[in-house]
Amino acid sequence: MHRSLLAIVAVTLSAFAETALAGEQKLAITADSEARTVLRAVPEEAATERLELLGTDGTLVSYVGLADGPVGGVVFRGGKLAGTLSRPQAEMFYACRGYATVQQRYWAQDAVRWGESLLRVAQPAATVELALSGMSTSRSLRAVLDNPALGQVQALVEMGTNPLKVVRALSKAAREQKRRDADENTARELGKLVPGDSEKRLVEVSPPEDLAFTGQGLVLAYPKHSVDFVVNGGRIEIMQQPSFLQLARTRPAVFYVPDMVWANCTPELWGGAAAAIASTGAAE
Repeated sequence: MHRSLLAIVAVTLSAFAETALAGEQKLAITADSEARTVLRAVPEEAATERLELLGTDGTLVSYVGLADGPVGGVVFRGGKLAGTLSRPQAEMFYACRGYATVQQRYWAQDAVRWGESLLRVAQPAATVELALSGMSTSRSLRAVLDNPALGQVQALVEMGTNPLKVVRALSKAAREQKRRDADENTARELGKLVPGDSEKRLVEVSPPEDLAFTGQGLVLAYPKHSVDFVVNGGRIEIMQQPSFLQLARTRPAVFYVPDMVWANCTPELWGGAAAAIASTGAAE
């Protein structure tokens, strides 16, 4: 009797474990992996940000921040794997650039220095295996991006039994479906753009929804898709998702980190500050 019960419990626990791990996704990154492919392969609930920028020599620096797990982010240089950030480093990199933007100095004004610091701080790696749990956090792209389906659900719920309301709601749902289709097409086309593409090509895809002038060019922001493009001299130099311009204006608290020494939020100091926070946490 006891053996039968134990067997049932063992099978049940095994099934539970398999169910719990069903959402986990493995992603192996090697020397042959292409940066943009990896950036797109990390799902929105597992990524905190996607970043591509051109350095002074025209070299592309790419980065994807991760929502959970021991690896905080993965860094690429020239489209190939360069290294990784720890969890504290990734949080500091995110928070410090957000802090700069909230202070009315969009972080990309110092993009070259931030890019160089990212390569300097990253721990070199020849291969990386990511275990993506599928769990979203408050900083994940999934949490930041709006769910376009909610509008239609709300419209259909509000129909009630009044025939006039039904007609109006269905008409509204049809219009919203067209808008969603257009938004999805815009998102696809924006996703094809890379640093080095022309500003003209960007605005042909879609005029900016928001705009900021900086000493190093223009920030063309698309809050609906939560993405910023920084253009200078008629070409795209930076692609940043989520839109830090949007978050700085509407959700600055997302950049908050407890016990942060905000004075260390510079391209030269953030890496050392992250190491200090990590060692303090380990000591506690």
